[in-house]
Amino acid sequence: MDRFESTWMSESPYEVVLLLASWIELVAVSVIVVRLDEKRLDEDALARAWPPSSRDNALIGLPFLGSPILGLFAVWLHFARTRRFSLKGMGYGTAWVIGILISNVLLTTALAWALDLPLD
Repeated sequence: MDRFESTWMSESPYEVVLLLASWIELVAVSVIVVRLDEKRLDEDALARAWPPSSRDNALIGLPFLGSPILGLFAVWLHFARTRRFSLKGMGYGTAWVIGILISNVLLTTALAWALDLPLD
């Protein structure tokens, strides 16, 4: 058996489960955060928000183009755009992106621990 085969065979098939769970969590939480925020917006701010098809395309489609984390840019942009690119809006967006990333790290770490995957 050559070096490539031994490395490939020692990998756990649960790593794919971990990747999918991470991607699903990032997209789902991003969509939930933006939709809940849209419900709280006033008429002016809601007029600056994306139309539903564009919003869904940004939140769900961007992670397919590059990396799942790319979709978090859409979350930040939603908050910045609906608050007229004020420091308050950019701060909210940054805080939500950090919160979503922390929840993703906690989920993937717990899932990796439950599946007995290495945490390195």
